[in-house]
Amino acid sequence: MTLPTRQTLCKDLQRWSVKAEIGKNGICVKAFRKTLVSWLVFSYPERLLEIMLSMGHTEATSIKHYLGLPFTETDKENMKTYV
Repeated sequence: MTLPTRQTLCKDLQRWSVKAEIGKNGICVKAFRKTLVSWLVFSYPERLLEIMLSMGHTEATSIKHYLGLPFTETDKENMKTYV
């Protein structure tokens, strides 16, 4: 399996976001990655080390960027469909 380039993935994400009627402003690979990791950390806090290592982050970076985000329990339930 060949993974798409960063540029191709960015264009795909923007195209999909327009199709989903959320617009493409701010949609990029970096935002997608941060969202995915945030959702994973929130949904599976017991797997923080695995998630952190798979992203190539230090513990300090993970804590700074992904912990303490203001997700609600409703958010968590909605995320589980995707993570």
